[in-house]
Amino acid sequence: MVKEVKKIMHHIKTLKIQGARRVAAATAKALVLSIKKSKAKTKEEILREIEHASQNLLSLRPTEPMARNTLRFFFAKLEHGRDVEEIKKLAEETMKIYDKQFTDAFLKITEYGSELIWDGQTILTHCHSTTVNSILVRASKKKKIKVYCTETRPLYQGHKTAKELASAKVDVTMIVDSAVKYIMKDVDLVMVGADAIATDGSLYNKIGTSTIATVANDMKIPFYSATQIYKFDPLTKFGKMTEIEMRDPKEVLPKPIKGLKVINPAFDVTLPQYIRAYITEIGIIPPQNVMTAVEKYLSNQ
Repeated sequence: MVKEVKKIMHHIKTLKIQGARRVAAATAKALVLSIKKSKAKTKEEILREIEHASQNLLSLRPTEPMARNTLRFFFAKLEHGRDVEEIKKLAEETMKIYDKQFTDAFLKITEYGSELIWDGQTILTHCHSTTVNSILVRASKKKKIKVYCTETRPLYQGHKTAKELASAKVDVTMIVDSAVKYIMKDVDLVMVGADAIATDGSLYNKIGTSTIATVANDMKIPFYSATQIYKFDPLTKFGKMTEIEMRDPKEVLPKPIKGLKVINPAFDVTLPQYIRAYITEIGIIPPQNVMTAVEKYLSNQ
C-alpha cells in the first residue's frame, strides 16, 4: 500500500481527520493516490484493486455514507475506462469534478444557512462541523449573533469548534454537554452537522445530538441540520439501518477499572419529528421530503 494512503487511512481511523465532509474528501484523495500508483496491467486487475481499496477505506468509519457515496461516484466514472491508463486519467479528471461539486455545495449551504439566522439570535451547536462553522462565521459578519457550543465528550471535538469560531471573532461560549438544558432557555435555534441521513429523514450525528434535539423540541426551539446531499444513506431505502460505530472504551476511561464496563457509541439517531429541516445545497428540505429530493437530485448527476 502507498505510504501516503496508509497515512490518510491512519488519520481517518484515529479521528485526526474528522467530520463526514473531510472524511469523504480524504477517502477520495486516498483512492486516487492508490489508482495513480497502481502497477496493474489490465482493466480487470485495476478495478479489483479499486474495489479492494474502497472496502479498506470504508471499514475505517462505518457510519459515513458520504464516503460510500463518494466512492460510488468515482466507480461509476472509472468503470467506463477502456484500459489502465485511461482509468488513471479518469481518476484525476473525476477528482477535479468532485472537488468542484464539493466546493459549490459547501458555498450554497453556507449561504442558505446564514440566511436562516436573524440578527440578535443565539445558536447552539454540537460537536464539530466545518459546514456549520462556515454558516456561523458568515452570519456573524452581517448580524450580531451569539453561539453556544458543547465540549463534546469524549474526544472534545467542540474545542475545535470553539477555537475556530473564536479565531473568526464570533461571540462563542463553550459548555459541558450536560449543561444543554440549562442554557437552552437562551437559545433561539439549534444547528448541527450530519454524518448520515436515512430514507425516513432521521439524522445520524455525534452522540448527544438526539438529546439536544429532544430538549429543543420540548422547549419549542427549531432544530436544523446542515448537510450535503451526499450524506444520504441509500441503503436505508431497503430497510438496512446505518451502522452506529462503537469506539474504543479507553476514549472514555483511559485507565480501566476492574469490573467496570464502558460503552462508547460515536453516534445516535434523531428522529425526523424533532428536525425542522435539513439545510442542503439544493435548498432547505423538511425531513419528510428528503428521499424525494435526493432521488431527484441524484438522477440528474
